[in-house]
Amino acid sequence: MDFFAAQDLRRKKTKWLVLAYAAAVLSIIVGIYAVIAIALPIGLKSNIDSWTVFFNPSLFAVVAVVNLVLIGGASLFKIIELRAGGAHIAAQLGGTLVQPATTDRLERRLLNVVEEMALAAGVSVPPVYVMNGEPGINAFAAGYTPADAVIGVNRGTLEQLNRDELQGVIAHEFSHVLNGDMRLNIQLIGWLCGIQLLATIGYFAMRAFGTGRRSRRSGKNDAAGLIFVVALALLIFGWIGQFFARMIKASISRQREFLADASAVQFTRYPDGIGGALKVIGASATGSRIESKEAEELSHMFFASSLSSGMSRLFSTHPPLVPRIQKLDVKFEGDFKGYFRVRQEKAKARSAARQKARAKAKERREKLSRLNPVGKMFPDEIASRFPVDPAILVGAIGMPELSDVDRSKVVIGQIPTAVTDAARHAFSSRCVAFAMLASDSPELRGKQLDLLMARENEATLATTKEILEPVETLPMVFRLPLMEMIQGSLANLSPKQYQHFRKSVDGLVRLDNKTSLFEFVVRHHLLMHLDRRFEVRRPPRIQFTKASQLPSEFELMLSAFASASVSGSVLEDTKADEHSVLQAYRLAMQVAGFGSAADSVAELRSWEVEQLEQCMLRLHRASPELKKQFLHAAATLITFDHEITVVEAEFFRAVGESLDCPVPLLAVGRLKK
Repeated sequence: MDFFAAQDLRRKKTKWLVLAYAAAVLSIIVGIYAVIAIALPIGLKSNIDSWTVFFNPSLFAVVAVVNLVLIGGASLFKIIELRAGGAHIAAQLGGTLVQPATTDRLERRLLNVVEEMALAAGVSVPPVYVMNGEPGINAFAAGYTPADAVIGVNRGTLEQLNRDELQGVIAHEFSHVLNGDMRLNIQLIGWLCGIQLLATIGYFAMRAFGTGRRSRRSGKNDAAGLIFVVALALLIFGWIGQFFARMIKASISRQREFLADASAVQFTRYPDGIGGALKVIGASATGSRIESKEAEELSHMFFASSLSSGMSRLFSTHPPLVPRIQKLDVKFEGDFKGYFRVRQEKAKARSAARQKARAKAKERREKLSRLNPVGKMFPDEIASRFPVDPAILVGAIGMPELSDVDRSKVVIGQIPTAVTDAARHAFSSRCVAFAMLASDSPELRGKQLDLLMARENEATLATTKEILEPVETLPMVFRLPLMEMIQGSLANLSPKQYQHFRKSVDGLVRLDNKTSLFEFVVRHHLLMHLDRRFEVRRPPRIQFTKASQLPSEFELMLSAFASASVSGSVLEDTKADEHSVLQAYRLAMQVAGFGSAADSVAELRSWEVEQLEQCMLRLHRASPELKKQFLHAAATLITFDHEITVVEAEFFRAVGESLDCPVPLLAVGRLKK
């Protein structure tokens, strides 16, 4: 299943969930109405026939409205509360944000693993939280989109798992980030909250009117008896609704966990990593239990089951451990303790072999890190021209591999230490963004620094100047990964600080009254993601499903890709190159579904950056399949001449990630024939 198929499956699951939820709510309304219709004549000692009351549209309307207001209101309130994103959920669970400067060895290892995997997957590095009060082995990913995701890990996970096992767990959580599971998880929390409210109201109403029994015996308070019956109905049908809602949640979540395990294996190419983590859970005294009172409500968001009671098995949101492990290790028979013995033996063997492995890995990274002098994004061994299939390039979206993790380590190692250190702190990461926007023109750069001095402060200006040269000398291929690194750090700004930073970025870009393609990439890619974290912009709703609904957007964005091809070209014959790019543009438009209309195009459409901004905002609201169609057309354009330049590749990656379709780091490096 590719990335877009997974996104489409999530949409279908959501639709099915909505129908099931609506059926559960309707059943609750009908059940409560039936109880009231039968009990009302008895409680009021009326001669009205119960059947007459039972078929009373006015009474049914009142019951339906009251229940819908209660259920819908509670669900809406919860969803609004969760709009704050993953950080809010991490705070609910008692999570502590891990600071980049942490001296804790285990936290440092965790940050390194998350950073490597985020860059490999082509998404911004998410903030990381540790639940220090949780001794069990568990983790979660939370947020609406990759742009506002966070990763949370129990302290027990850090203390009990080795690096390979931790990497398997984090790869599992990244698959939830990439496949869109997080949004569905948050929707489940909100919807279940509404049904839960009915049972809660019924419980407290029964306690409040418990004396109604004595009143009914004495015949002095039949109204209290009626209220007691209604409260009992709310409690019973609320419980019934909860039962089915939890069953729905469990059935959806179990299947997603199997898919996430498979994706984690594809990511790491090491089944023993995630499989070993699950075996340690089985052998551990604390297991994967979550102590927080939020464990039940958020159970479907965790790596492994967060509950331990016998009743939880019925509503378990995760497959049983042994069958889950056997999907990864067919020879496993349930001997969790035996795994520890094998684990110790393997650790000794690994220690002996690690020196050789490190030497080979170092040699491989050195080969990967050498870039072709003409500016290709490929390592030396694949730097020559070769056929590139655009379908394979699109197929890499949202599907990172171990080779991408290796490349992310190379990139991190090649960026100067002063820059990576600055990128990992909220204050100095702002300066990295400012340095990336610095103009090549000395005159314009002077104006930009003056603007920073006026808008920011001396410390910001000094830090920006310190890292200006190392950032400026970075090859283009490192610019987008650097943006992905600073996004996680910038998420730690306060809302007020972010608004100030946003205005400074906008001021630097617009200072010369024109915006380059690179400035557009930095501004749109960087701010679009952060806008979601700080609720400046909400996640888009799907409005477009056909290319014919967005003809102008396709034309303008593909023209921008063609411009990237021209600016990134290394051909000496510019006219021949422009002719080739026009041919590529026509073919891309045909792939996009515009047919013969593309053949009549005599020249590329001119565009302004502001137009591209509006195009991207509308493409954000396209369906997954339509996004795939657009990116396939773009991939067709940039691979038309059988090579991909740095400018083309990074523009493709930036646009893809901005559309929540992350392209793994240097993914095209996989495509050697």
